[in-house]
Amino acid sequence: MTDLVNIVPTLIAQHRTLEDDLGQANAGIDNEVKIDESLKKFTQDLHEHLTLENDVFYVELLKKMKDRGQDTTQTEVFIDEMEKIAQTITAFLEKFNSAENIKEKISEFKVEFGNIIEALKMRIEAEEAGVYLYWE
Repeated sequence: MTDLVNIVPTLIAQHRTLEDDLGQANAGIDNEVKIDESLKKFTQDLHEHLTLENDVFYVELLKKMKDRGQDTTQTEVFIDEMEKIAQTITAFLEKFNSAENIKEKISEFKVEFGNIIEALKMRIEAEEAGVYLYWE
């Protein structure tokens, strides 16, 4: 069973790991092998994070809010928006899933990678300043 008491600190720690993973990929921006290695770690860490967040945190948050008699409409819209960001990031990771793909499309990769970093930052900021605060 997931530790619900410490779920928000766990999710925030995972955010820092994801940011670090992308930082490692960015640091190796001229080496497609290093980028690929960093993105593979990011993919694994992202999967772990999204599983905890989507399958446990959001489910329990909505349950808590409903138990308190709160309207969950806006929170559900927010969760849907976060899912769209996750889908965008996942599509990017599938598109650039090897050092060869990255090397062949390095100019395209660099543009899209910048967009992915911004999308992830936006999602993290929105969660940490928004729904994570609703937990308590």
